[in-house]
Amino acid sequence: MQRYLIVLAALVTGLSAYCQPRYPVSAIPDSLKKNAHAVIREKEIFINIKNAEKAHYREHLVVTILDEEGKDNLLFVQYTDKFMQLESAEIMVYDAAGIQLNKYKKKDLGVDNAGEGLIEEGKVYFRKVSATTFPITVEFNYELYFNGQIDYPDYAIMSVEESVEQSSFTVQVPAELDLRYKAQRTSIRPTVTNDGKSITYRWQVSHEPALRHEKGSVGQRSRYPKVLISPNKFELDGYPGDMSSWKNFGLWYGQLGAKAINFNEEQKAFFRNLVKDIPDEREKVKKIYQFLQTNCRYVSIQLGIGGFKPFEASFVDKKKYGDCKALSNYTQACLDAVGIRSHQALINAGYTEAPVDPGFPQNSFNHVILCVPFAKDSVWLECTSRTNDFGVLGGFTENRNALLITPDGGVLAATPKSRSTDNIFESSSRILLNEDGTGTAQVTLHTKGEYKESLFETGLSGTRDEKKKYFVNQLGYIQPDKFDIRAAKDNGTAEITLEFEKIPDFTAGSKMFLNPRLYNIAPASLPDDAQRTQDYYFYFPYTETDTTVYVLPQGYTIESLPQAQKSSFDLGSFSTTYTYDEKNGTVTTTARVVLNDKHIPAARFTETKLFINDIIKEYTDKIVIRKK
Repeated sequence: MQRYLIVLAALVTGLSAYCQPRYPVSAIPDSLKKNAHAVIREKEIFINIKNAEKAHYREHLVVTILDEEGKDNLLFVQYTDKFMQLESAEIMVYDAAGIQLNKYKKKDLGVDNAGEGLIEEGKVYFRKVSATTFPITVEFNYELYFNGQIDYPDYAIMSVEESVEQSSFTVQVPAELDLRYKAQRTSIRPTVTNDGKSITYRWQVSHEPALRHEKGSVGQRSRYPKVLISPNKFELDGYPGDMSSWKNFGLWYGQLGAKAINFNEEQKAFFRNLVKDIPDEREKVKKIYQFLQTNCRYVSIQLGIGGFKPFEASFVDKKKYGDCKALSNYTQACLDAVGIRSHQALINAGYTEAPVDPGFPQNSFNHVILCVPFAKDSVWLECTSRTNDFGVLGGFTENRNALLITPDGGVLAATPKSRSTDNIFESSSRILLNEDGTGTAQVTLHTKGEYKESLFETGLSGTRDEKKKYFVNQLGYIQPDKFDIRAAKDNGTAEITLEFEKIPDFTAGSKMFLNPRLYNIAPASLPDDAQRTQDYYFYFPYTETDTTVYVLPQGYTIESLPQAQKSSFDLGSFSTTYTYDEKNGTVTTTARVVLNDKHIPAARFTETKLFINDIIKEYTDKIVIRKK
């Protein structure tokens, strides 16, 4: 009986603890709900750096998701490899009143291989908490063990439309190692204690309201308050390194691939023979780059030492694939074989990424490209792309501080800023319009740069329906009833046949009201943001031109044509023309849009939005034709 009572008491105690309210939503101040879709209730991170190689990471995070817009916070994802292990994990879920609903352990997480199966021990652990109603609160507790490190986690104070109730970040590091830090978009400073053996840094914030989200701003890494953390000394896979300067970091990275350029004499002879009839060195580089694009494909490897150490050039030559490091190393080996010097270049890629801070050495890079220096300029090569034009990087890596890996160490160098002439989309359409509104269009596209990349990597890579979806959803063409496409990948050209059961936007009696062209040449409208404080970023500068010829049905003539338009300012220009050829029964429209810079300062956002709105409005002007 006594044993029964003890068990019953234990069950009641456990049930009481399970039902005890924690983190009720009613306790969140209204000031933290403004502009927020999620509220960090508690965040405590503790990092114990044992030495240059080993560290222990512990995080306790409680976040309340206020509505559907904050649902990304319901997902737990953790990548691991042989240098970083997930020791423990626990997830608890609470309703709006703070009553616990569910609890998950590490064994309840999903597990999958990472790195396309090419990385030994690369895994990803994940769990998505289901939510049928909001608000809902999730508590995450997990620990990581590092047995090799190159960087320390930054202190990300908040993210998109997220407020903070309580948060702290503590790092304990051996005194002989110490660390470096830099505040970004915040003025908080750490409390520092030093007992002679170790130094402890602690940052703490509380009651931080959410920042108003402004669409199209600089990438999240540079947008929100955080503290950047970087080691002085580190070690990964037995390779000790020094991060206190860009030069020293470049020396460390260079030693990883010191033996990766390992062509034998037969392989070297092949590339010497490939360019033997080309006297100009730049043209030799172009020939080798085109060989790479034709013969090698890209695979993704991002974890562990595989994230830094490239496959050997001989491996890529045999297998014909590799990640960005391997393909850049391979191209460097090809150029080395013909006596042309080049440098691999680490870069932080992304269409809205800001350049890395020259004054704060840190491993902020996620991509590798190749730089070929010449006396007057340099050629930059994106070695993962099969469609990039020679020497043109594109918006993904333009205008950044790349770290060149030279024999003397790392050297920061600016990548070129892309221009409107680097990304060209030219469309020519001839539309045979029938009296009943049906018709056929023959469309020719000439593309360059980002448009060429998009056309061939997205628009032509799937089924016929997927290709049609690309032209309708991404390029904005009127939905065709029949669709056929033929493409020439080398020069970025595509020939398209479209059939429509209804071409006019609408009809009224014997009149047809036609759109100026088969698609709206304008980009998507910019967000309504009269109080904008952050700069706006397009993906890339560009030039778009369109020529559309309507062949009118027999017996039809023009009722009215839209007025020609012309507008320009230093960031862009727009122009249109409309002409009617009575003899041949055709209406020809032309349009040209130029965006000179993808980066729009906040102070010039409003005038840029008005410029884009004028282009969008132009598409609503109609060509009116009528039966004679």
